[in-house]
Amino acid sequence: MAWLIFAVIAVLASQGLGDVVEEHDLPRIVADKPFLQKQIDLIQLFFHINEPLVDPEVKSLAHTWSLEKNIENFKNVTALKMFLQIREFDMELPRSVPFNIYNLAHQYQAVNLFNLLISAKDYHTFYKTAVYLRDRINEGMYVYVLFVAIIHHPETQGIVIPQIYEIFPSYFHNTMVMNIAYKINAQGRSMVEHYPETFMLENEVVIRWNETVWPFAHNEDDALHYFKNDYHLNALYYNNHLIYPFWLTDKQTPLLKPHRGEYNWFLHKQLLSHYYMDRLSNGLGEIPDLNLEVLWNGYQSGLAYPNGVPFPVRPDYFNLRQPRLMDHVKRIKILERRILDAIEFGHLETIDGQRINLRTPEALSVLWNVIEGNVDSPNLPYYGNLLALWKELLGNSIWRNYQYVKGSSHVSLEVPSILENYQTAMRDPAFYIMWKRIFNIIKVYQSLLPAYSHEDLALPGVKIQKVDADKMLTYFELNFLNVTNELYMNEVERKLGYDEVSVLVQRPELVHKHFNIRIHVNNDVARKVLVNVFLAPKYDSAGKEIPLHLNTENFFQLDEFVYDLPAGESVIRRNPNDNAFSLERWVSGTVMYAKAMSAMQGKLDFVLDTKVLTGYPRRLILPKGHVGGMPFLMFVSISEYKPAEKLDHDTILAVPRRISRRSYGYPLDRPLYQYQVEDLTNIHIEEVEIFHKHTPEITVPYNNY
Repeated sequence: MAWLIFAVIAVLASQGLGDVVEEHDLPRIVADKPFLQKQIDLIQLFFHINEPLVDPEVKSLAHTWSLEKNIENFKNVTALKMFLQIREFDMELPRSVPFNIYNLAHQYQAVNLFNLLISAKDYHTFYKTAVYLRDRINEGMYVYVLFVAIIHHPETQGIVIPQIYEIFPSYFHNTMVMNIAYKINAQGRSMVEHYPETFMLENEVVIRWNETVWPFAHNEDDALHYFKNDYHLNALYYNNHLIYPFWLTDKQTPLLKPHRGEYNWFLHKQLLSHYYMDRLSNGLGEIPDLNLEVLWNGYQSGLAYPNGVPFPVRPDYFNLRQPRLMDHVKRIKILERRILDAIEFGHLETIDGQRINLRTPEALSVLWNVIEGNVDSPNLPYYGNLLALWKELLGNSIWRNYQYVKGSSHVSLEVPSILENYQTAMRDPAFYIMWKRIFNIIKVYQSLLPAYSHEDLALPGVKIQKVDADKMLTYFELNFLNVTNELYMNEVERKLGYDEVSVLVQRPELVHKHFNIRIHVNNDVARKVLVNVFLAPKYDSAGKEIPLHLNTENFFQLDEFVYDLPAGESVIRRNPNDNAFSLERWVSGTVMYAKAMSAMQGKLDFVLDTKVLTGYPRRLILPKGHVGGMPFLMFVSISEYKPAEKLDHDTILAVPRRISRRSYGYPLDRPLYQYQVEDLTNIHIEEVEIFHKHTPEITVPYNNY
């Protein structure tokens, strides 16, 4: 195929295309040629998504494939017929308008399209249908649905999809950056010197950018841009939603079954803990409490949708008692009271009148389903969708809903807020304020669980003598993101099949110097153990030391690993960057396409990356800290290793893997008091310091875009 050949040649020259996949405990899986062809086929569909298809072969397939003539190739004929009826009555969401999965009309169409794709009996039907839909339906809906379908369809397991920041750069760069990119794209390299924000790096145009100094969108916690606006972290949050969509039941796909609710609780706890530590690092104090009167924190993102419509703005001192918001406020109060009553009574009521016990650790997943309001909630009509209500209320998007007359039909149009888009939600400080309130509900549930006993926590014969670590140092360095995918191709580029002008955005990122942790242990008998390492602030914003039982919620899990502990004295040396849940950087879609093409020619092995969707950014495992050093607590636990349950489908790569049967975040998954750990030799708490360097020697990872 002609498409992207130029890009492939360029990447081959600059990258060398070595195997960048890191090895852990999972087997090394090398793709065969049928898989590689799927990878090449599907990845092309995401390039220049706002424009019509370019490749002649793919365009021909899009015009010749007929759904009506291939009904027998789908298991769900009803979904196919519903799609055809939606098209017949001109009820489709138009192209170039914002898509919102929380809008019921949009959601209905998206779920129907997913049911159509997921019911394809074979890969060829799946692919041809995806090609057929590419230029016919709303771009945002298309990317969303195809992404979810590729993750969950048995014929496309392990396919690498370009990350959302490559597909829709405007969700990650504000309008000033995108406007400069559009100008450069139209004018070419000759005008680069005209703009003070741009320069040439080899053959690429680069836009200098630092959001903390942009005066047009000032927010209270601008100092936290490096965390809230991090492209990898926001894409991770988006990917997690695509693995666990709230509208998809665990009866439809095995991916949802392994501890769906518990994992989502743990992910949000990790994000909230890290955000709190970075607030303290920047002198911003405690995360504000959320009430139903006023939200003090306004937010102006500076982002606009690809069609130019700006995201809704929330003013400072946002009054939640406005008449247009009161229905939402009243509904939230009712749902929170119902959930808290259920927790305090000790059981949830199902829709058919049965009771679900909430006094067990396993009930966390059910409670999460209730709070999220997903389709696996035991009583969705009664407990509702608390999360969606909060997002719409705090995002200030209620007033931006319209009915658009399209022919003889009415199409639901709206402008979703930052909070209602999973790829942007973490940018808004209200995200963390909202989750703090939700976690206060979950904390009530956790406080009513039986406390861990001495036997639950102890591992007789194992004694941690001390824990020490190399100097922990954070600093900022520069990285590049490619925004070319959202820049329209001119007539010449469309004929050639590649972009003549490539535009990158230079962004500062928080990183840390590599460090090692050493755990000195005395053990009476050789055994396999589970080691957990956590980090939390020692002092709150007032300078007071935080008691362990109140600090439990603030511990961020740095590492978790299985270790063969020998008898006698030994030292466990560990670099937290080696953990199975973090990732250095995602490989770009262009590089992945080039790797697949090269592998098809037998030039290298295409190794499936088990963390392609869920890897936490390795550079952000440490909070920023202070120039003179900031004290933190490192909590180390060595416990008996209990192997994780084996998944029904071992080839599934998208779902986060657990390495132990222990609950996520054990033993800090519920309040833990100092008296519970004082006499335990297998748990150790050590004070460490994190330093920040203001003026590092900047290194530019040119090959990482």
